Formats: sequence, C-alpha cells, structure tokens
Amino acid sequence: MKRRSFLATAGLTTAGVAGAAGGAAAPRTGPLTRETYRGLYAYPPTPFAPDLSLDEAALRANCRKLVRSGVDGIVLGGTTGEFYTLSEAEHRRIAEILREETRGTAVAGVLGTAGLNTPEVIRRTAVAMEVGLDAALTMQPFYATLTKRELLAFWKQLSAACPRIGLIVYHFDWIRQEYTPEIFRELASLPNVLGSKEGHFDFKAWLTLQTASPLVHMSATDAGWLVEMHRLKAPGVGSVNFTLMPHIVSQTLALCGEGKYEEAERAFSPFTEFCVKVRSGTGKPYLFPEELGNWGEYGGAARGKALADTFGFLQAGPPRPPGIEVPVEMRKRLRDYIERRYPHLIPPVGFAESVPPGSRLWPRAKA
Repeated sequence: MKRRSFLATAGLTTAGVAGAAGGAAAPRTGPLTRETYRGLYAYPPTPFAPDLSLDEAALRANCRKLVRSGVDGIVLGGTTGEFYTLSEAEHRRIAEILREETRGTAVAGVLGTAGLNTPEVIRRTAVAMEVGLDAALTMQPFYATLTKRELLAFWKQLSAACPRIGLIVYHFDWIRQEYTPEIFRELASLPNVLGSKEGHFDFKAWLTLQTASPLVHMSATDAGWLVEMHRLKAPGVGSVNFTLMPHIVSQTLALCGEGKYEEAERAFSPFTEFCVKVRSGTGKPYLFPEELGNWGEYGGAARGKALADTFGFLQAGPPRPPGIEVPVEMRKRLRDYIERRYPHLIPPVGFAESVPPGSRLWPRAKA
C-alpha cells in the first residue's frame, strides 16, 4: 500500500503529518543542549557486509533515509549499533560518516561512547567531540557497579575532559547501576550533561524523573509507551522501532499531534503486539510463534538485524560474533509470517521520499 493511501485509511494526509510535527526546522548549529535535546531519536543498526566488514555505503544510505524521514536525531554505536564489536578505527569512521550525513540538517548526530574503563570512555567521547557531533550517549564503566561517589567522580572527569559536546547518560538497567533522582540532580551541576536515555521498562521511574530532575529524561521504550508518553508531554523518545516500521510510528505521532490519543493507541497496537511476539516473545519462558521455529534461539542483535532487513526500510546485514546470524530460511519464514499476519506493518516502498521536506516527527506538546 502506498503511503498516501495508508494515511488516508487512517483519516490522515501527508500534509497532516507535516503539520502535526511542526513543519520545517532550521539546520542545527552547535552541540545539543538541555533545551534542544527533544524529539524522536532513531537508533539504527550498524550495517555489516557479508564478510563482517563495516558497510559504509549502507550506513550512509540508512542515515540519509532517517534524515529525510524527519527524525530529530540519529544515534550510532549504541547497543543496537553493536558498539562492543567496533574497533577504534571503525568507531571513528562511523562518527565521521554520521557528521557528514547530518551536517547542514536539523538532525542531531549522537555517538555511543561506552567503554570498560574511564580512559576508554573519554577517548571515545573525545572522538565524537573532535569530529563535531552534537552529543555522546555514554555510560559509566559498566563491568563493576560503582558507588555513588565513584559514579559522580566519573561524570565530573568526563565532563571536564570533553566540555564541547553534550553528554547523555545511558541509563540501561541491565548494567545494574542505579541512577536516582538525587544523582541526576547532582549531575545537573555539570553544564554539558543533558539528561538521559532511560533504557528500561520501569514506567513509574521514568515518569518520576520528568519533574524530579532539571535534566531531560527520554525513554527508549516506545513499543508500549509511545502514545502515553506523548500525552504526558514527554520531551521525545529514543526509537529502534522507527527504523523498522517508520510509517506506523509517523501515523501514530500525527494522531498524537491532533490530540487523538485513543485513535493513536489503536493505530499503534498491532505494532506493539508484533514486537512482543517476535522480539521478546509472549509470556514466560518466551513463547515465540510456532511458524518461526527456533527463532528464540538467536540473540537480540541477530533477531533485530533480521527484522530490520526483513522490513526493508534500513539495511542491517549480519551481526558480528558472538552473535550468530539468523539463517536465510528462517528469515524467509519471518517475511511470510509478517505478510500473512501483519502486512500493513511493512513500510511502503519509497516511504522516506514521500515525507515532505523539513517535516519533524515528534509533535511538540503545547504548554
């Protein structure tokens, strides 16, 4: 189905999407700040070629599609970007490509800079700063849980070493590092700490942070919370899901921009249902659809990349070791399953090119 027809089915038009998102935005200048860390930030995969080398052409094509689709930021080299597999040279190269593809646009370029020790995090963040990116998404050295004193000392050291770039705290609950409102209030004294990416499923904790801290706290759990977050005037969202089904996210956010939250929930519910079934499973111990065989035996990076390539909006390629690629036969079964059960979730061909130039995705909440 073509995008205009798809939107018409939902009672929307292409112009309605652009209008709900607030129209054209001026090119970005300077690093992100607490005032400008807003909107929809996409988290695409790092594409690798069949020989597992960095696929620079695919990375550029992905960035261009995302820029054209109206995202407010692109984050490379995070968890979805398999940062733990990148060499120092590759890490710098994706930073350079991201800068080249976002320069002169309204889209912020953000680089993941996590590391196992403080010098490594500083070195990687310095790359993002030297290249001229807008922010770094990073976390404390993550093997050992830090005390509050150690945690604050780390962020002070990083802020002082890399003062000319925005710093976004990657609060990832799998890492077992607590970030309380009190800690965020103390981090607010560091001028280039912008806020956080809340990578967890504790809705109450995210909601509490909206008023408990002067920083900007953006959730990355959009599969189930997207509509409710906008209704509650969230500053934006970190989205992997936009890289899979951008037309569904765009349609949902357009409805949110019109205040049609019940319609938005209905539009988004098949997406949420699908994500639960094929990404996380349903129930415990994760009962995947029988049609997909041993899909559940493949890791998150492998499943995520198989989904990206199957939906076809972006290019992903295989995961790097220790990930094991989902085989071709299973990916074909996945495509058949989607076409049979969820055909409307497949992005229309040429989706990015159909978006009016200058559109923004996240409708700005009215004061």
